[in-house]
This record gives sequence, structure tokens and C-alpha cells, in this order.
Amino acid sequence: MIVPIFAELGFFHILDAQAWDHLLFVAALIAPFAPRDFKHWLGALTAFTLGHTLAMAAQIAISLTLNERLVEGAVLATLIFTAARVVWFKGAPKMNRRGWLGPELAVAAAFGIIHGLAFAKDLGPLLPADTGALWAAWGWFAGGIELGQLSVVAAVFVLRWMASARGFTPKDFALALGALTLGISLHLASQWYLA
Repeated sequence: MIVPIFAELGFFHILDAQAWDHLLFVAALIAPFAPRDFKHWLGALTAFTLGHTLAMAAQIAISLTLNERLVEGAVLATLIFTAARVVWFKGAPKMNRRGWLGPELAVAAAFGIIHGLAFAKDLGPLLPADTGALWAAWGWFAGGIELGQLSVVAAVFVLRWMASARGFTPKDFALALGALTLGISLHLASQWYLA
């Protein structure tokens, strides 16, 4: 049956050990937030998933050919920006008078678009030709992505709980995770640049 296959594809698209960009991006995005801040981190994840899914759909629908190397560089830039932001704000989320959701959701959706452009070339050939099945496949794929991201979130929150049991404050944990993510993403960017 086609539905579980696309949900599984979405899930493992996030949890693929070769997909460092997604794993690190979600970890850095979530690092400053506690589980109780679910409106903030779930909103960001959902905006990212929508941007990711819409970009893939648009690219496949209009058969847009993009420079793969530039798209990969843009994905790395989103990762560096997200991790650097955690470090810049010393592990605390930046809040403004209107709350966190406005501009942050737009940035998460824009970054989702960039990440979606990187994967569309791989998913396009797998999609069914039938229109009804195509929409079902897209929906299940997006649902699989969201479940994969929630698995990363759960892992980050477990690590956060373990760090707090060792005396780390939430800000210390977020700063350490942000710095680690930034270091890895800068290494990945150097590999991309030298390739």
C-alpha cells in the first residue's frame, strides 16, 4: 500500500544517519526550548515541514532544475545560522513584545523551503502519477517528516533531562548543543567548500 511507504520515507528522511543537516537543524532549532514551550517549538517544526513539503511539491510540479551544489550550500547556511543564533543568544530564545511566533515561524518556513528544494529531486521519481494518490503521498510524507522531527525533539529533551540531572542549567545545555551543532555544521560547510 502506498500510504505507509510515503510516511516511512518522510520519517526516515529526517532520521537518516546520512542526513546530518536535518538532524542538526532540528536539534539546534529546539535547543533553547523546554518541553512546556510546545507552542513555540511545535509551531517552528510545523512551519518548517510545510515549507519543506510545499517547496518539494512546487519544484516537482514545474520541473524546476536547480544547481544542486548551491542548494546544498544554502542548506548548510540555514544550519549555521540556526546554530549560531543559539550561541549568540547564549542558549536563551530571543523573545520580543509580540512573542516568538511571528518572525520565527517565517524563518522556519523559509528554511523548510530551502531544505525541501534539496530533496525534491530524490522524491519526484517515486511519486505516483494518479492525482488522488499523489496528494495522499504528499500528506503522508509530510506526516512522516513531522513524526521524524518529533523523534529528534524527544531525543533532545531526554538529553536535556539527563544534563539537568548532572547539574547543567537549561541555558547551559542549549548553549552546549548550539555550540556543538555550530562546530559540526562549520566542518560540513568546509567539506562542501573544498569539494
